[in-house]
Amino acid sequence: MPPIPTIDRVQAECNAFDDDPFTKLGEQALLQLREQFPRNVDASHVLLKILALNQLYSTRINYVDVVPLARHIAGLGIDSLLDQGSPRAVDLIFVCPPLPKYYSFATKFCSLHNPSAFPIYDHYVDECLWLYKKQDGFSAFDHQDLWIYEKFVDIVAAFRNRYELNRFTFRDIDKFLWLTGERILRERIVPLAPQS
Repeated sequence: MPPIPTIDRVQAECNAFDDDPFTKLGEQALLQLREQFPRNVDASHVLLKILALNQLYSTRINYVDVVPLARHIAGLGIDSLLDQGSPRAVDLIFVCPPLPKYYSFATKFCSLHNPSAFPIYDHYVDECLWLYKKQDGFSAFDHQDLWIYEKFVDIVAAFRNRYELNRFTFRDIDKFLWLTGERILRERIVPLAPQS
């Protein structure tokens, strides 16, 4: 089971994330990309963000989908929604027929533009929140609620409130949940016995 989140533990995980050479350089690159191309009306600028997020955040977007997705996002006119922190921005991005629903990517794309308003969903975060729910019952939700972004935001906020972590931003909570979830899943992997 995951450790009880405390201010010291969350701060330590944030420091570990920020000090890791790979994540540090990746975060700096994404910040520069966002500053260079803050808006999302030019598909070529959006494409650069998609490619960077896909590589650095392992969003698993199929190569053949990156250009249609860039055109889709550029045509949405979502910059005001991103500025407002509206969960609707995530929904608009990941519903792009006939492409697969790239939910995790959509949360990461929105977080890139407004990290204080858009918590990130991914497999590690999902695992971590579900385990904390089972362990401490910090919020009443069904597992599939994590895939409804507006509910997901409420769940992350409930997590932050339950453990009295309100001094931390959504981005800080992302770092803690991601590293904790990664560790939990890694520890579940049973090493194979050596072959004779």
